[in-house]
Amino acid sequence: MKKGYHALNENFIGSKIAHRGLHSDTVSENSLQAFALAIEKGFAIEIDIHLMRDGELAVVHDSDLTRVTGQTAVVENLSSAELQNYPLKLNGEKIPTLKETLALIDGRVPLLIELKFEKEFDKNQADALLAQLAEYPYKDKIALQSFHPAAVRYLKKKTKEYSVGFLASYRSGRGKLTAYLLKSLALFGWMKADFVSYDINYLPNKYVSKKQKQGYPLFVWTVNTPEKLEKALALADGIIFEKIEV
Repeated sequence: MKKGYHALNENFIGSKIAHRGLHSDTVSENSLQAFALAIEKGFAIEIDIHLMRDGELAVVHDSDLTRVTGQTAVVENLSSAELQNYPLKLNGEKIPTLKETLALIDGRVPLLIELKFEKEFDKNQADALLAQLAEYPYKDKIALQSFHPAAVRYLKKKTKEYSVGFLASYRSGRGKLTAYLLKSLALFGWMKADFVSYDINYLPNKYVSKKQKQGYPLFVWTVNTPEKLEKALALADGIIFEKIEV
């Protein structure tokens, strides 16, 4: 591992990480029920967070709540009180806040937190996250990640408490140059990222193999078939899975 880079915490090495909790056709993703089921099985948990209007953090994947609630709203435009009016459509459970999620998990399993943004990186979200994590005593069971290089770099500058990884894939809605820079991990050194979190559909590839040879751990996502699981077991230090027996 290069000097100055923070190794991935050992609690995540070899981990099976439930993508948005242990959700299913009857259990909503990123719900307290999905998190409780993952804890029961002893799986680490991956969640997504968005910064709301009042400075609280909502645990939900999309900025647009239509897919998960059936109601049109942008989560960044809501307060935590207003969020209660948008229950998850699968089972009527409310969208949890990060505070509620941390209280439920309470150090029982590792937690991988992805910072998501409606548009561009917002340092206020990173600051709000670090402020809430300051009160969480199980810092050795937290890791952070983002698709946004500026978010990774900012977090690495702001904290030495947590490993911070860069999410990458060959897919991108951006221009060709930006897509190349992201998928090739060309900004990895600039970010000072601690680990790679890569789309399993595009593995193995030379970019990730190079980082692994340099000593950087690899998470893979999203493992949801037996074939992907077989590949993940051969390649990865951590497996982010959903809707499959692992």
